[in-house]
Amino acid sequence: MGKQSGFTLWEVLIVLFLMGVLLATFSQHFGSDSKTVQNHINQANIQRIEGAAQLYKIDVGTYPSSVRQLVHNPGSVSNWQGPYLDEIPINPFDLELEYEIDSTGKVSNNMVK
Repeated sequence: MGKQSGFTLWEVLIVLFLMGVLLATFSQHFGSDSKTVQNHINQANIQRIEGAAQLYKIDVGTYPSSVRQLVHNPGSVSNWQGPYLDEIPINPFDLELEYEIDSTGKVSNNMVK
């Protein structure tokens, strides 16, 4: 009889176990990076909105009551020189939530649907 070549069941199980350990280790690392990216996107959106709200106030004299007024002319406002933003920024944590501006031109923590 000739010698058979191939892997034993134990060798295959050890390789699968090691691959599982590596996958579990790296998947945790990549998961935390996505939260970091979401936080950075959120901070950048907030800074863009607050900067646009400052420009809106310079032109109009008051802060906008919503982010939509930074993109679309509200019609009832004189001296509107926008759009101050190209589009309404999307919340990276929940696509259905919109940013809200308070009376001082700051993005508040209250999100609206």
